[in-house]
Amino acid sequence: MTENPGSVTPPPHRPPPSPQQLTPPATGYAPSASSPVPPPPPGYGTPSSALPPPVPGTGASGQYPYQAAAPVQPDHPVSQGQLARPDKSIAVTYVLWFFLGVFGVHHFYLGKIGRGVGYVFTVGLFLVGWFIDLFTLPAQVRQINTMRQAGLR
Repeated sequence: MTENPGSVTPPPHRPPPSPQQLTPPATGYAPSASSPVPPPPPGYGTPSSALPPPVPGTGASGQYPYQAAAPVQPDHPVSQGQLARPDKSIAVTYVLWFFLGVFGVHHFYLGKIGRGVGYVFTVGLFLVGWFIDLFTLPAQVRQINTMRQAGLR
């Protein structure tokens, strides 16, 4: 019988392994001479009593329970009116807009730092943004004052 050079011969049939051959040994480490895995180092699997104690305050065990700090009470009460910051003024914003608006100073005054930097590098967004601010400044000031009263700015 002659074989074709392009034909493939299938491998011989082998029966599937039995379940005993698939399950590992139930107890311990049993190295064999042909095993590529080295034996474990000395001291491997030491009992947990040989471990150092947990760090206090970490909650690692019940031995050192975590206790929350007591809240700090101020010596004198502070009313809400003392914490409120004054509103930004539309008049001050327009004065800054008129004299230094091409440099974005009115936006820095309102706390809009990014927009102010944009005005510095583009000379008031090529004067178009400076002109638009003539009409939008009252709404911008109201928005900033509302956010400041809500504690968002």
